[in-house]
Amino acid sequence: MKPNRTFVLFCILFFSLAAGAAAPQEPAATQDTPGQPDNLDESGEIQLTLQQAIEMALENNLNVVVSRLDTQVQAEGVASARGVYKPFVSASLNNLDSRSPAQSQLIGANVLASTRTNYALAWNQELTTGGNYNVSWQNLRQTTNSAFSGFNPLYDAALSAQVVQPLAQNFRLNPNKQRIVVAQNSERISRHQFEIQVMDTVRDVSLGYLDLVFSIRDLEVARQSLKLAQNLLRNNRIQVEVGTMAPIDVLEAEAEVAAREESVILAEASIRTFEDILKSLINDPESPRFWETRYLPTTAPTMEEIQIDLDDAIRVALQRQPVLQLSRVELETRDYNVRYTKNQMLPQLDLVGSVALSGIGGDQILREDFAGLPSSIIPGGYGDAIDTLFGGDYRDWSLGLNVSYPLGNSQAEAQHSQAQVAARQQRAQIDSSQILISQEVRQTARAVDTNRKRIDATRVARELAAKRLEAEQKKFEVGMSTSFLIVQAQRDLAQAAANELRALIDYSKAIVAFERARGTILDRANVSVR
Repeated sequence: MKPNRTFVLFCILFFSLAAGAAAPQEPAATQDTPGQPDNLDESGEIQLTLQQAIEMALENNLNVVVSRLDTQVQAEGVASARGVYKPFVSASLNNLDSRSPAQSQLIGANVLASTRTNYALAWNQELTTGGNYNVSWQNLRQTTNSAFSGFNPLYDAALSAQVVQPLAQNFRLNPNKQRIVVAQNSERISRHQFEIQVMDTVRDVSLGYLDLVFSIRDLEVARQSLKLAQNLLRNNRIQVEVGTMAPIDVLEAEAEVAAREESVILAEASIRTFEDILKSLINDPESPRFWETRYLPTTAPTMEEIQIDLDDAIRVALQRQPVLQLSRVELETRDYNVRYTKNQMLPQLDLVGSVALSGIGGDQILREDFAGLPSSIIPGGYGDAIDTLFGGDYRDWSLGLNVSYPLGNSQAEAQHSQAQVAARQQRAQIDSSQILISQEVRQTARAVDTNRKRIDATRVARELAAKRLEAEQKKFEVGMSTSFLIVQAQRDLAQAAANELRALIDYSKAIVAFERARGTILDRANVSVR
């Protein structure tokens, strides 16, 4: 192949790569079909779009899975904290059969025999106001051989209720309510953390995908550069054989071929490295071919023009960045702890009220004299005890106040001071985060603008390098240039083409970083967090 034909082929390749890289496309998230790719090319590689890679990562990435499970754990924590307000029901049943020797004539029998059956039902519940109440239903059936018994069998029924309501400390702001608020905010924080993890995963997949695209294009450039060096070596050897070139030119060409072979080896290794990075992000960890799968990226980097309003971008970031939303939720928790610990400094003042009703029934035994034989028996049963109970003839009630207050500097005062400091600390943390987010938005926006300008500059540099090689090639054909200068011009053109591709990739990566800093990267990828 003649040197000028080699030059033409080389230029055609670089111009085609640049044109293909700069061709505008619709965002991958809107044009690609999400899901597991199943299309293979002729080499057995799986063709993979950027949108498919993102979908696979959101389904398989272990960090996303762990974060998703954490939100479920926190949700169960809220249910557990709220469970304290569920009513608690208890029941008991026991039977006692007793025979004991009489220790006194007042026992009413030489051997006292009795049978007692108790059954009870209780209902307890905590109140959202900080109080609690309980209702108890007690029942007794007793038989005895004592001569002093007035009922045999005896049925005793009792219904009692008690209410305790704090009026100062623990009124509404109580430990149960505090645990619920903390659990609810922890769940909200876990959701924001999940959103952060999803955002980071989409960013990492996008950057890894672009790195793989660059490494594949870079290998193409390295191979074509190697082919060009091999053609030059072949032509130089021919010219040495016919006596029109010094042998030193062959050595220079051989050295250049060896250097470009090394570039090919490094480019191939780079592909494997970036493939592994992408696989670790998107592959199913239980897949038997986790590392063996080969992917061929099909979404080319775009030359999309984006107009950045810096003030608006910062405003959007301060509203949508989940790390700020997370910090604000944490501030709500700490502000609540300030109110709660302030409440705990109040005296313990509880209103306590109770009421009890009782009833009795059974076969009533009437005796003529003390401990005498029964003169008559009035039949009765458990129903008499219930009638007496709800008749309200036998009742007790009470109403009172319980007061307690620690003397001196209490633990509650120290905890309140600690909560106030923690709240101020969180506000300072939010202010710091806002500055850092604003700074990141400014830096990434500047990177977008810088890399956009780099594309234009590197394109001009590549075009000039191509013209220089063309001129050097013409001079070489008429004997006015050397093999060394041809090699140098080829290197410069190869480097200029690589720089142009690098600038295009960096521009696409800068856009990804800008969208992540602004908090809108999920919108760009058509991903929603529910």
